[in-house]
Amino acid sequence: SAIAMAASSTMKYTVRTAVAMVACLAASAEALRVGHISQPVTRMAGSRATPLMVASPPVKTEFEKASFDTSIEEIPKCPLTRWDASGIDLSSVEPVSRTLPHELSREAVPDGMSEEEYIVANKEALLEQLTESGAIWFRGFELMRSQDGFQRFYQLLGLDPCQDPLASVGARAVVNKKGAMYEAVNKPSRARFFVGMHNESTNKRTNRLGAFVCFKAAETGGEFLLLDGQKMLKEIKQETLQRLYDKGVRFSNAELPFFDFLRSAGPLKEVLQPVFKGVAEVAVGAKIDMELELRWDENESDGLRLLAFSPPQSPINRHPLTGKPAWFCNVHSHSRYLRDERDGELPETSGASKLNRTNMFYGNLDEISEEDLREIDRATMKNLVYVPMKEGDVVLVDNYQVMHGRAKFTGERLHAVTWFQ
Repeated sequence: SAIAMAASSTMKYTVRTAVAMVACLAASAEALRVGHISQPVTRMAGSRATPLMVASPPVKTEFEKASFDTSIEEIPKCPLTRWDASGIDLSSVEPVSRTLPHELSREAVPDGMSEEEYIVANKEALLEQLTESGAIWFRGFELMRSQDGFQRFYQLLGLDPCQDPLASVGARAVVNKKGAMYEAVNKPSRARFFVGMHNESTNKRTNRLGAFVCFKAAETGGEFLLLDGQKMLKEIKQETLQRLYDKGVRFSNAELPFFDFLRSAGPLKEVLQPVFKGVAEVAVGAKIDMELELRWDENESDGLRLLAFSPPQSPINRHPLTGKPAWFCNVHSHSRYLRDERDGELPETSGASKLNRTNMFYGNLDEISEEDLREIDRATMKNLVYVPMKEGDVVLVDNYQVMHGRAKFTGERLHAVTWFQ
C-alpha cells in the first residue's frame, strides 16, 4: 500500500514530465532527421532600461528572420513512404556509371529566351533528366535568387509541394509559408557539425522530390552534399550489404532522458517505470505522426532513459517509378558511433539536448558492428559529392535514389528547401 500511495502522489509530476517531453520533442525534433545534437543556448538577462536611453534593436541575421511557426496547413501532408523492398537480388544489381549532379548552367538558355520560357519549354525533359540522373544543379540562374522567384521556378515545373515528413514535430523553421519553404540546417549552433547523408524520410512518410535553394552562401564551407544511392549498392562490400538487407535496420530516433532519478528510487523504480512509460507513450503518440515504440535502456554512461524506436525497415528500397533498387538508409546520419567519430564525443549537456541523440541497430535491435558501420562510412565518404552552391542556385533531388547532407560551415548561411509529392 505504501508503494501504491507513493505512485499515486507522483502522477501529477508524471503528467508534467510528459508535457515537458512533448515540448522538448517539438523543440529538438530536427535530430530525428540528421542525428546531431544541438548545443544549449544560454540567455543573459538584460540590464534595466533607463528612461532617457533608447536602444536600437539588434540587426537580425537572415536565419533569425525565418519563422519558427512550422505548420503549413495550406499544403498536403508528406505522402506515405512507398516501400517495395522484398525479393531484391543484390548479386544482380547493375553498376551505375552516372555522375552526380547533372549540371544545367544559365548559359544553356538561348539568346532571346527568358529563363521562365526556357523552363516551361523544357519541363518534361527536365523531369525526365531528374529521374535518370537523380539530381540536377541549376547554376547561375537569376530567377531563383528571390523567394518569389524560387516559388515561380517550381511552379513552372508543375511540382506540387508537400509538408515536411516531420511536420508534426516542427523539425524545421519555415522561411516562407506561402512558398512552402523550410530552412535547410542553417542554425549557428549546428554549423560545426557535419550533417550525415540521409534520405528525407521516416518509416511512415517520404517526399518524392526536394528542391534546395541557396539564398546566401556561408562564409566558408556549408557545401550541399549528394550521394548516389544506386551506386552505394555496388560500393558497399557485398557481405556487409547482404547482412544489413537480411537483418533489416531499426532507428532509435530520440532519447527521453528524464528518468535517471528512478535509479535511486529503490523498490519504487519497478512500479513507476511502466507508469512513466505509459504516460510518455500517450504524449508522444498524440503529438508525433510517426510509428514509435518506447523502450527502456540503462547504462552507466547514459543513465536510465526511454528510447524511441521506429519499426524495422529495409536499408534498400526500389524506386517508385523505375523500380531500380537504391541504398535507402539514414545510418550515416543517425549512427551514434559514426557521429562521434566525425564530430567527437559531445560534452555533457542538459536533458533536453540529450533527447537529440539518435542511433542505429540491426532489425532485431542488436548493435550494428563497428566493422559494418566503418564499411558504410568508407563507401559513403568515397562517393560523396560536394556542391558549392551560390546565390540563386537550385539542386533538384530525387529523394528515393539520392541522399543529401551538409558540410560544416562558418558565417551566416541561408539555404532553404521545398518538398514535393
